[in-house]
Amino acid sequence: MRRALCLIAGLLVLTVATAAAPPPQSGFLDSYPALQPDPKHEGSFIYMAPGASLKGLTKVQIDPILVWYSKDSTYQGIDPNELSAVTENLRKALIKNLEPKYPVVDTAGPNVLRLRLAVTNVVAEKKKRGLLGYTPVGFVIGAAKNAATAGPNLNIASATLEAELLDASGKRLAVVIDPLAGQDVEKENLTWADIGKVLDAAGKRLRTRLDSDNLQ
Repeated sequence: MRRALCLIAGLLVLTVATAAAPPPQSGFLDSYPALQPDPKHEGSFIYMAPGASLKGLTKVQIDPILVWYSKDSTYQGIDPNELSAVTENLRKALIKNLEPKYPVVDTAGPNVLRLRLAVTNVVAEKKKRGLLGYTPVGFVIGAAKNAATAGPNLNIASATLEAELLDASGKRLAVVIDPLAGQDVEKENLTWADIGKVLDAAGKRLRTRLDSDNLQ
């Protein structure tokens, strides 16, 4: 009986450790610090530099957003229009949720928080689609009539959003890694409309994080 209890306890510890493991490193960051589970956001991981403070950083500068495909993606076909649709609409979602409290600016400054972002662990898929399945140049998620049915070539169901927060001098203040699609998202056959909701939710999470950290 005691041996059985020890075995069960060991399995529980292993399960907790596995659940608390951060996602695989994509290579987006030059170096990966020791990340800890973020108690404020389930499934997220965070690192704060010792002595780092976000106080007084009232504006946000967003670097060009990158997309990193998963090393396990067997198909390597990349549609540049789809990459643009994801990065441009993510940027718009961030601006929508940050402003007007945290104005988004183009230049660095003493009161500017710089964000380096990447959508990582994206999987490319080869699909048989009609014309409506492709993403036109300049596509805005939620604006096209076919947004609810268009099938993208990329799969973000297991994607993560990696964010590096820097001060004006380029000093790292924090690193945050979030699952892009939360547990409440139906991840099978995501449409462009679904992706739009996922990106907007990512913008809301960042705003909530800044508010909770008393960034003013």
